[in-house]
Amino acid sequence: MDWKKLTIDSREELQKFLKNKFETSDMNFTNLFLWSFSENIQYAVENEILYIKGFYEGNEYYFSPVSKDDNKDKIITAVKKIKEKNGKIVFIPESYKEFLKEDFIVTEERDSFDYIYLQEDLAELKGRKFSSKKNKINKFKKTYNFTYEKISRENIEDIRIFQREWTENRKEDTIIISETMGIEELLNNYEILELRGGVIKVDGKIVAYAIGEKLTENMGVIHIEKGIFDYQGSYQMINMYVAKEEFSDVKLMNREDDFGSLGLREAKLSYQPIEFIKKYSI
Repeated sequence: MDWKKLTIDSREELQKFLKNKFETSDMNFTNLFLWSFSENIQYAVENEILYIKGFYEGNEYYFSPVSKDDNKDKIITAVKKIKEKNGKIVFIPESYKEFLKEDFIVTEERDSFDYIYLQEDLAELKGRKFSSKKNKINKFKKTYNFTYEKISRENIEDIRIFQREWTENRKEDTIIISETMGIEELLNNYEILELRGGVIKVDGKIVAYAIGEKLTENMGVIHIEKGIFDYQGSYQMINMYVAKEEFSDVKLMNREDDFGSLGLREAKLSYQPIEFIKKYSI
């Protein structure tokens, strides 16, 4: 198979297979591009099937093969081809599980489930179930002289500086270091990737930002969200403002998975997801 390194120039070719097809956050060009620098993500196209693989901590893994015309038989054949090489396949969407389980042992991966929310819930935080979030937001608004800005060419360099400083205090976390490598490239290609997002500033200084995009006609996805905990309520503020200001054209928001982190899981559950998008491995 003719494997190619995934780069920004790969976008047009891969979008023919991926655009508006999956609600899972992993099978999305921006997400693949984000992690391509640390995980050496590569792709190949053979018999109208897209193959994608990466390397995590030295171990090779594969994404679900994708058929341009959603041909189930072609996908099954592609999975068999990967398994003949003892390849591990991850991030398999539920729609694939139903026809793959007849030939393969398909395992549910809870740590990879995406969290799905109503855009209206995140943007408005109505009702008692969100009272603690609203309290933090109200306190933030009373305490700080803040502004919200849409991400643009004018503030991208400020975001880059913020991210580097944010990472400086977390150098022992290899995942964060890897993510920051990718974030630099997302910012370099912000318009090409058709991203949308915003920043919260206090006295002109960024204290939180988030970056996402429209995943399908009905769903947005948040790829990156960072804040400074010392500014209590900064995460709640950026979550609400980006949902409200940048994603009013969708009904649902995908806030990706929790990586198996108990802290992240608790935080994501506290926003009352309406469903999970399940994923599987073979």
